[in-house]
Amino acid sequence: MTDCKCSFAATMIREDYACEKAHMVTRRSGPDISCDSEDASRRCEDLLNRFKEVGLSAFNAEDDLLKTPHSVYVKIQYGGLLGLTRDVMHTSADRVENIFESIDQAVKHYHVLEAIPCQDYVQTMKKFKVGRKRR
Repeated sequence: MTDCKCSFAATMIREDYACEKAHMVTRRSGPDISCDSEDASRRCEDLLNRFKEVGLSAFNAEDDLLKTPHSVYVKIQYGGLLGLTRDVMHTSADRVENIFESIDQAVKHYHVLEAIPCQDYVQTMKKFKVGRKRR
C-alpha cells in the first residue's frame, strides 16, 4: 500500500467528504489521511493548486500561511471540491461522497486536468460556510 500525502485530508479527517483512495493513518502529530495512489495524489495536488490560484485571487489573499486566514484555505478546498462535484456529477449535494470519482469524471469530461474550469467554482468557494454543522 502506497503512503502518499492527501491534498484534501482536512475534508476527510472531519468526515465531511470521502474518497475511495483515502485511508486513515496515525502520525506523531495525530490522525491523517494517506492516498493509495501516487497518480491520484499528484492529480489532487495539482487540482488543489489550481483551486488556490483562482480562490486566493478571489479572496484578495496571497498564499502565505502567516497572512491568510485558515478559513480562506478551508473555503477554497471545500468549495472547490463541492463546485467541481456539482458540475461533473450533476448533483446539488452539500457533501462530496467520493473525491477521486469527482476528479476522475472531471478529467474525462474536460479531457485534461488543466481544462477544468476552476474559475467557475469561485462562487461556491465564497459561499461555503466554515464551521457549520454538517451531516
